[in-house]
Amino acid sequence: MPDSAKARMWEERRKEIERGWLDLLGPFPAEAPDLKPEMKRVEDIDGIECRYVTFQSEPDDRVPGYLLIPEAAKAKPSPVVVTVHPTTRGAGKRIAVGLSGRAPGDAPLPPPHTRAYGLELARWGYITLSIDLICDGERIPEGLPCYDTREFYRRHPGWSAVGKNTWDVMRAVDFLETLDFVDASRIACCGHSLGGHSSLFAAAFDQRITAAICNGGVYSWRRNEDHWSRPETVQSSPVTSYTYIKKFRPYLDDPERPTPGDFDGLMMMVAPRPLLIMQAEFEFERDDTVNKATRAAEVYRQLGAGDRIMMFDYPGDHNYPPDAKRLSFSWLDRWLHHTPAVPTIWPGVAI
Repeated sequence: MPDSAKARMWEERRKEIERGWLDLLGPFPAEAPDLKPEMKRVEDIDGIECRYVTFQSEPDDRVPGYLLIPEAAKAKPSPVVVTVHPTTRGAGKRIAVGLSGRAPGDAPLPPPHTRAYGLELARWGYITLSIDLICDGERIPEGLPCYDTREFYRRHPGWSAVGKNTWDVMRAVDFLETLDFVDASRIACCGHSLGGHSSLFAAAFDQRITAAICNGGVYSWRRNEDHWSRPETVQSSPVTSYTYIKKFRPYLDDPERPTPGDFDGLMMMVAPRPLLIMQAEFEFERDDTVNKATRAAEVYRQLGAGDRIMMFDYPGDHNYPPDAKRLSFSWLDRWLHHTPAVPTIWPGVAI
């Protein structure tokens, strides 16, 4: 079959997968409002220029973030990585740029366990944008704990927290495209845990994202528990108050009911753009990640891009360890045609 015919067949299949996922997530807004961006220089982080930015995602909803601009990226339009934070205890974007640990007042985590990949990629020479997702950082509704999604669903009963996070990353790409020092053809996404599967969703739905690093995300429905669609009540911890996809509840109540989409489909939707899926070994087994990524790889091969999807697992706990970071940053260099500014992640720390 000619390559053009394969591409047309895949595009129809892609639309079908996308429709299934949107049935679950809820539709994105019909129109994107004016960004109305605001940006100001704030104190440097580790000697790297930092700007505090906000932009409008929806009417009356602004997304705050930290934009790090390393010296190596100032000479000409340069690649940028949207670095999506993991689940925190209210730190949000601050953990991604090394300003705190999981809570706003906590000290940053030590190198073997740090989640400061927004800062680390900036040290590597990339411009990075770290935003707050809903219910974290500056976007915690007044009077509610972090990761309580009741206010979000009151405003958006037909949408989902996952859909909203995806939309906000897409709006971050809109914002980055307005900056003359950003090369809009080299915009990537990277995240761990919540940021890992958020990066996968964003890359699946936004074809402007050139490459995606998805570490430690959940890539399975896990229908023996209520992980994806918890009851909307405040429970024992912030995380257990978070309802990812409200519409998924019927599929938990009836585990035999076929779902309209699965995570191998999301991986396929990224094709033929570069995609790196990483997890700890036990997470690979839990989510059947090898088989899902292998099915996605078949689509990549059909599109002549078999070398653009990669899997990597590592021993230990739920983490983004140094060896995974070094591999993923170097992998990103290949696809974004980028030369690292320095051959390390943490100054003075051997890897």
